[in-house]
Amino acid sequence: MRIQVLFCLLILIGFESALVQAEVSLTHSKEYQIVLKNEYFQSRDEGIRRVIDRLQALEDNPEFDFKYKTGPKKIRQRHTKRYDTLDGRLQTLNLKLMVEQSTVNGRIHSKLKVKYNCMDVDVCYDRKHITSAFPYPAPCYKAVGKMKLEADVHQNYTKYALSSTIKVAEAVDFATVGEATHYFKGLEHVKGLSNTAPLVVVYEHYEWVFDNIKLKVKGDYVCGEVVVRYATTEFVTPTKVELSLKIKKPKKGWHYETLVELGQVYHELLQSDLNLFKGRMEPGKKFYRPADSD
Repeated sequence: MRIQVLFCLLILIGFESALVQAEVSLTHSKEYQIVLKNEYFQSRDEGIRRVIDRLQALEDNPEFDFKYKTGPKKIRQRHTKRYDTLDGRLQTLNLKLMVEQSTVNGRIHSKLKVKYNCMDVDVCYDRKHITSAFPYPAPCYKAVGKMKLEADVHQNYTKYALSSTIKVAEAVDFATVGEATHYFKGLEHVKGLSNTAPLVVVYEHYEWVFDNIKLKVKGDYVCGEVVVRYATTEFVTPTKVELSLKIKKPKKGWHYETLVELGQVYHELLQSDLNLFKGRMEPGKKFYRPADSD
Protein backbone atom coordinates (compact mmCIF):
# COMPACT_ATOMS: atom_id res chain seq x y z
CA MET A 1 0.00 0.00 0.00
CA ARG A 2 2.80 2.40 0.97
CA ILE A 3 4.57 1.64 -2.30
CA GLN A 4 1.38 2.41 -4.25
CA VAL A 5 0.85 5.70 -2.40
CA LEU A 6 4.48 6.68 -2.90
CA PHE A 7 4.24 5.81 -6.59
CA CYS A 8 1.11 7.97 -6.96
CA LEU A 9 2.78 10.86 -5.15
CA LEU A 10 5.80 10.65 -7.44
CA ILE A 11 3.52 10.71 -10.47
CA LEU A 12 1.67 13.79 -9.15
CA ILE A 13 4.90 15.59 -8.29
CA GLY A 14 6.30 14.79 -11.70
CA PHE A 15 3.09 15.97 -13.37
CA GLU A 16 3.09 19.27 -11.47
CA SER A 17 6.76 19.76 -12.29
CA ALA A 18 6.03 19.18 -15.96
CA LEU A 19 3.27 21.79 -15.84
CA VAL A 20 5.62 24.36 -14.33
CA GLN A 21 8.32 23.63 -16.89
CA ALA A 22 5.85 23.68 -19.76
CA GLU A 23 4.36 27.05 -18.83
CA VAL A 24 5.19 29.75 -21.37
CA SER A 25 7.03 32.72 -19.89
CA LEU A 26 4.97 35.91 -19.67
CA THR A 27 6.61 39.33 -19.90
CA HIS A 28 5.01 42.68 -19.12
CA SER A 29 5.66 45.81 -21.14
CA LYS A 30 4.36 49.22 -22.12
CA GLU A 31 4.39 50.62 -25.63
CA TYR A 32 3.88 54.33 -26.35
CA GLN A 33 2.76 54.89 -29.94
CA ILE A 34 2.64 57.96 -32.17
CA VAL A 35 1.25 58.12 -35.70
CA LEU A 36 3.63 60.25 -37.78
CA LYS A 37 2.89 62.38 -40.84
CA ASN A 38 3.11 60.39 -44.06
CA GLU A 39 4.53 63.27 -46.09
CA TYR A 40 7.68 63.28 -43.98
CA PHE A 41 8.40 59.73 -45.16
CA GLN A 42 8.17 60.11 -48.93
CA SER A 43 11.90 59.66 -48.39
CA ARG A 44 12.45 57.15 -45.60
CA ASP A 45 15.95 58.44 -44.83
CA GLU A 46 14.64 61.98 -44.51
CA GLY A 47 11.79 60.85 -42.29
CA ILE A 48 14.05 58.90 -39.95
CA ARG A 49 16.40 61.88 -39.80
CA ARG A 50 13.52 64.02 -38.56
CA VAL A 51 12.79 61.48 -35.82
CA ILE A 52 16.45 61.34 -34.77
CA ASP A 53 16.67 65.14 -34.71
CA ARG A 54 13.65 65.27 -32.42
CA LEU A 55 15.16 62.69 -30.06
CA GLN A 56 18.42 64.66 -30.10
CA ALA A 57 16.56 67.80 -29.08
CA LEU A 58 15.00 65.94 -26.15
CA GLU A 59 18.39 64.61 -25.09
CA ASP A 60 19.83 68.13 -25.19
CA ASN A 61 16.99 69.45 -23.03
CA PRO A 62 18.26 69.57 -19.42
CA GLU A 63 14.73 69.02 -18.12
CA PHE A 64 14.84 65.35 -19.20
CA ASP A 65 16.95 62.44 -17.97
CA PHE A 66 16.92 60.94 -21.46
CA LYS A 67 19.68 59.43 -23.62
CA TYR A 68 19.57 57.84 -27.04
CA LYS A 69 21.88 56.28 -29.57
CA THR A 70 21.32 54.71 -32.97
CA GLY A 71 23.32 52.17 -34.88
CA PRO A 72 23.56 51.78 -38.66
CA LYS A 73 20.35 52.66 -40.47
CA LYS A 74 19.53 49.06 -41.27
CA ILE A 75 15.95 48.95 -42.47
CA ARG A 76 14.40 45.51 -42.80
CA GLN A 77 11.36 44.64 -44.88
CA ARG A 78 8.34 42.80 -43.52
CA HIS A 79 5.18 41.41 -45.12
CA THR A 80 2.22 41.24 -42.73
CA LYS A 81 -1.12 39.50 -43.18
CA ARG A 82 -4.09 39.44 -40.81
CA TYR A 83 -6.62 36.63 -41.00
CA ASP A 84 -10.25 36.26 -39.99
CA THR A 85 -13.22 33.99 -40.61
CA LEU A 86 -15.73 34.85 -43.34
CA ASP A 87 -18.12 36.26 -40.74
CA GLY A 88 -15.39 38.29 -38.98
CA ARG A 89 -15.60 36.25 -35.79
CA LEU A 90 -12.07 37.05 -34.60
CA GLN A 91 -12.44 40.81 -35.01
CA THR A 92 -15.78 40.69 -33.17
CA LEU A 93 -13.97 39.16 -30.20
CA ASN A 94 -11.04 41.64 -30.40
CA LEU A 95 -8.69 38.91 -31.59
CA LYS A 96 -6.02 39.43 -34.23
CA LEU A 97 -4.39 36.48 -35.99
CA MET A 98 -1.34 37.58 -37.96
CA VAL A 99 1.64 36.28 -39.89
CA GLU A 100 4.69 38.49 -40.35
CA GLN A 101 7.17 37.26 -42.95
CA SER A 102 10.69 38.44 -43.70
CA THR A 103 13.66 37.08 -45.61
CA VAL A 104 16.78 36.17 -43.63
CA ASN A 105 19.85 34.98 -45.58
CA GLY A 106 17.70 34.19 -48.57
CA ARG A 107 15.15 32.14 -46.56
CA ILE A 108 11.64 33.13 -45.55
CA HIS A 109 11.04 33.30 -41.81
CA SER A 110 7.61 33.75 -40.26
CA LYS A 111 6.46 35.23 -36.97
CA LEU A 112 2.99 33.94 -36.06
CA LYS A 113 0.99 36.04 -33.65
CA VAL A 114 -2.35 36.02 -31.86
CA LYS A 115 -3.23 39.24 -30.05
CA TYR A 116 -6.20 39.68 -27.73
CA ASN A 117 -7.09 43.34 -27.15
CA CYS A 118 -8.96 44.35 -24.02
CA MET A 119 -9.60 47.54 -22.08
CA ASP A 120 -8.58 46.22 -18.66
CA VAL A 121 -5.56 44.19 -17.60
CA ASP A 122 -7.65 41.74 -15.54
CA VAL A 123 -9.83 40.95 -18.56
CA CYS A 124 -6.88 39.83 -20.67
CA TYR A 125 -6.20 36.62 -18.78
CA ASP A 126 -6.89 34.69 -15.62
CA ARG A 127 -3.65 34.11 -13.73
CA LYS A 128 -4.90 30.71 -12.53
CA HIS A 129 -5.93 29.57 -16.01
CA ILE A 130 -3.38 31.13 -18.33
CA THR A 131 -3.36 27.99 -20.48
CA SER A 132 -6.98 28.77 -21.42
CA ALA A 133 -6.02 32.18 -22.81
CA PHE A 134 -6.80 32.57 -26.53
CA PRO A 135 -3.19 33.25 -27.58
CA TYR A 136 -1.67 30.34 -25.63
CA PRO A 137 0.72 28.28 -27.83
CA ALA A 138 0.20 24.61 -28.60
CA PRO A 139 2.32 22.22 -26.47
CA CYS A 140 4.84 21.49 -29.23
CA TYR A 141 5.56 25.22 -29.64
CA LYS A 142 5.81 26.23 -25.99
CA ALA A 143 9.60 26.12 -26.09
CA VAL A 144 9.72 28.71 -28.88
CA GLY A 145 6.56 30.63 -27.97
CA LYS A 146 6.61 33.93 -26.10
CA MET A 147 3.71 35.65 -24.38
CA LYS A 148 3.43 39.32 -23.52
CA LEU A 149 0.98 41.40 -21.52
CA GLU A 150 1.24 44.89 -22.91
CA ALA A 151 -0.22 48.31 -22.19
CA ASP A 152 -0.59 50.10 -25.53
CA VAL A 153 -0.58 53.84 -24.91
CA HIS A 154 -2.04 55.83 -27.80
CA GLN A 155 -2.67 59.52 -28.27
CA ASN A 156 -5.29 59.88 -25.54
CA TYR A 157 -6.17 56.40 -24.32
CA THR A 158 -4.59 53.15 -23.18
CA LYS A 159 -5.66 49.62 -24.07
CA TYR A 160 -4.23 46.30 -23.00
CA ALA A 161 -3.34 43.24 -25.01
CA LEU A 162 -2.24 39.70 -24.32
CA SER A 163 -0.28 38.33 -27.25
CA SER A 164 1.71 35.27 -28.15
CA THR A 165 4.32 34.89 -30.89
CA ILE A 166 5.92 31.84 -32.45
CA LYS A 167 8.87 32.06 -34.85
CA VAL A 168 9.38 29.42 -37.53
CA ALA A 169 11.96 29.18 -40.32
CA GLU A 170 9.46 28.73 -43.15
CA ALA A 171 6.60 30.42 -44.97
CA VAL A 172 3.21 30.00 -43.28
CA ASP A 173 -0.27 30.64 -44.63
CA PHE A 174 -3.54 29.82 -42.85
CA ALA A 175 -6.40 28.35 -44.88
CA THR A 176 -8.54 27.13 -41.96
CA VAL A 177 -8.94 27.77 -38.24
CA GLY A 178 -7.56 24.30 -37.61
CA GLU A 179 -4.25 25.24 -39.21
CA ALA A 180 -3.96 28.20 -36.84
CA THR A 181 -5.02 26.09 -33.84
CA HIS A 182 -2.10 23.78 -34.63
CA TYR A 183 0.14 26.62 -33.41
CA PHE A 184 -2.17 28.36 -30.91
CA LYS A 185 -4.10 25.79 -28.89
CA GLY A 186 -5.91 28.52 -26.97
CA LEU A 187 -8.06 29.27 -30.01
CA GLU A 188 -10.02 26.14 -29.14
CA HIS A 189 -11.57 28.13 -26.28
CA VAL A 190 -13.13 30.68 -28.66
CA LYS A 191 -16.88 30.10 -28.77
CA GLY A 192 -18.41 29.66 -32.20
CA LEU A 193 -15.07 28.94 -33.86
CA SER A 194 -14.78 25.67 -35.77
CA ASN A 195 -11.50 24.10 -36.90
CA THR A 196 -13.04 23.56 -40.34
CA ALA A 197 -13.98 27.21 -40.77
CA PRO A 198 -12.02 28.84 -43.61
CA LEU A 199 -9.72 31.78 -42.94
CA VAL A 200 -9.18 34.66 -45.36
CA VAL A 201 -6.71 37.54 -45.45
CA VAL A 202 -8.62 40.64 -44.36
CA TYR A 203 -5.67 43.02 -44.08
CA GLU A 204 -2.30 42.99 -45.79
CA HIS A 205 0.57 45.45 -45.92
CA TYR A 206 4.29 45.74 -46.53
CA GLU A 207 6.58 47.42 -44.03
CA TRP A 208 10.00 48.95 -43.71
CA VAL A 209 11.13 48.65 -40.09
CA PHE A 210 13.89 50.70 -38.47
CA ASP A 211 14.33 49.39 -34.92
CA ASN A 212 17.93 50.25 -34.15
CA ILE A 213 17.06 53.10 -31.76
CA LYS A 214 18.32 52.47 -28.23
CA LEU A 215 17.08 54.77 -25.48
CA LYS A 216 17.68 55.24 -21.77
CA VAL A 217 15.16 56.91 -19.50
CA LYS A 218 16.26 57.36 -15.89
CA GLY A 219 18.81 54.63 -16.62
CA ASP A 220 16.20 52.08 -17.81
CA TYR A 221 16.38 50.73 -21.36
CA VAL A 222 13.68 51.67 -23.86
CA CYS A 223 13.51 50.40 -27.45
CA GLY A 224 12.52 52.82 -30.20
CA GLU A 225 11.10 51.69 -33.52
CA VAL A 226 9.83 53.39 -36.67
CA VAL A 227 7.52 51.36 -38.94
CA VAL A 228 6.67 52.69 -42.42
CA ARG A 229 3.69 50.85 -43.89
CA TYR A 230 2.71 50.49 -47.57
CA ALA A 231 -0.25 48.94 -49.38
CA THR A 232 1.90 47.46 -52.17
CA THR A 233 5.49 46.43 -52.86
CA GLU A 234 6.06 49.62 -54.86
CA PHE A 235 6.95 51.37 -51.56
CA VAL A 236 6.05 54.81 -52.90
CA THR A 237 3.47 56.50 -50.67
CA PRO A 238 3.12 55.24 -47.08
CA THR A 239 -0.35 54.40 -45.78
CA LYS A 240 0.75 54.78 -42.15
CA VAL A 241 3.91 55.55 -40.19
CA GLU A 242 4.34 54.83 -36.50
CA LEU A 243 6.96 55.62 -33.89
CA SER A 244 6.86 53.44 -30.80
CA LEU A 245 8.75 53.49 -27.51
CA LYS A 246 8.74 50.09 -25.76
CA ILE A 247 9.79 49.36 -22.21
CA LYS A 248 9.82 45.98 -20.42
CA LYS A 249 8.83 45.59 -16.81
CA PRO A 250 11.93 45.01 -14.64
CA LYS A 251 12.03 41.80 -12.61
CA LYS A 252 11.55 43.68 -9.34
CA GLY A 253 8.65 45.77 -10.63
CA TRP A 254 8.09 49.04 -12.45
CA HIS A 255 10.30 51.99 -11.56
CA TYR A 256 7.75 54.73 -10.96
CA GLU A 257 10.23 57.54 -11.69
CA THR A 258 11.05 56.01 -15.08
CA LEU A 259 7.38 55.80 -16.07
CA VAL A 260 6.83 59.43 -15.06
CA GLU A 261 9.82 60.55 -17.13
CA LEU A 262 8.91 58.38 -20.13
CA GLY A 263 5.36 59.72 -19.98
CA GLN A 264 6.68 63.27 -20.15
CA VAL A 265 8.99 62.39 -23.06
CA TYR A 266 6.00 60.88 -24.84
CA HIS A 267 3.95 64.01 -24.18
CA GLU A 268 6.68 66.17 -25.69
CA LEU A 269 6.75 64.00 -28.82
CA LEU A 270 2.97 64.34 -29.13
CA GLN A 271 3.39 68.11 -29.15
CA SER A 272 5.90 67.98 -32.01
CA ASP A 273 5.14 68.53 -35.68
CA LEU A 274 5.89 64.84 -36.30
CA ASN A 275 2.53 63.88 -34.77
CA LEU A 276 -0.15 63.41 -37.43
CA PHE A 277 -2.90 64.20 -34.92
CA LYS A 278 -1.39 67.36 -33.47
CA GLY A 279 -4.16 69.94 -33.28
CA ARG A 280 -6.77 67.38 -34.34
CA MET A 281 -6.85 65.22 -31.23
CA GLU A 282 -6.17 66.39 -27.71
CA PRO A 283 -3.41 64.23 -26.18
CA GLY A 284 -3.72 62.89 -22.68
CA LYS A 285 -1.49 64.48 -20.05
CA LYS A 286 -0.87 61.62 -17.64
CA PHE A 287 0.64 58.46 -19.08
CA TYR A 288 2.73 57.42 -16.12
CA ARG A 289 0.30 55.50 -13.91
CA PRO A 290 1.53 51.88 -13.72
CA ALA A 291 -1.97 50.41 -13.90
CA ASP A 292 -0.63 46.93 -14.66
CA SER A 293 1.47 46.98 -11.51
CA ASP A 294 1.34 43.24 -10.81
